[in-house]
Amino acid sequence: MNPTFEPYGGYALTNLHQAGGEETLRFEAFVTLHGRKVLHVSNGGVGGSHRYQPVTYDWAGFRATLATFEGYAVGWNAGSEFAGYEDADQLVNRLIDVAALNRMRVVPFVLDGGDYWQTGECHRFTRSATREQVIAALTGPEYAHRTPRVWEKAVGDFVLVGDVVGEPVDGECP
Repeated sequence: MNPTFEPYGGYALTNLHQAGGEETLRFEAFVTLHGRKVLHVSNGGVGGSHRYQPVTYDWAGFRATLATFEGYAVGWNAGSEFAGYEDADQLVNRLIDVAALNRMRVVPFVLDGGDYWQTGECHRFTRSATREQVIAALTGPEYAHRTPRVWEKAVGDFVLVGDVVGEPVDGECP
């Protein structure tokens, strides 16, 4: 893997605070680019689009930064089911999921073409299983007929690892 690779074009979320919400997730966070805060994003949880605000009072810089973020989001979301529909919001929603998966104390994985991004479902072993134990189990011979992909923080996605051993706990993640 390229050591300078940053998933999602270097965009991520920090200081993410989430709460229920009536129609949409209620949250607020900072969008970072290569670790530097560039935008504030929030949603009140009662439906509607996300709200983007500047980190400083530089409104001209904010407009340029938001345009760059939106431009990246259009390319990132191209070809998806919701391409062209609030692409920046779709990217923020993905970054919220990525942040949640990165915070998990267990190693989530999907099996046989499962698509976490569509269903929100994944598997996991017990909390006591270390990452090394999970990888060892996923590459074992017992489930050679399976095609598991494990969550990889450095990539921000599920990556192929081998075969699964043991009984996973089914359900929604995180």
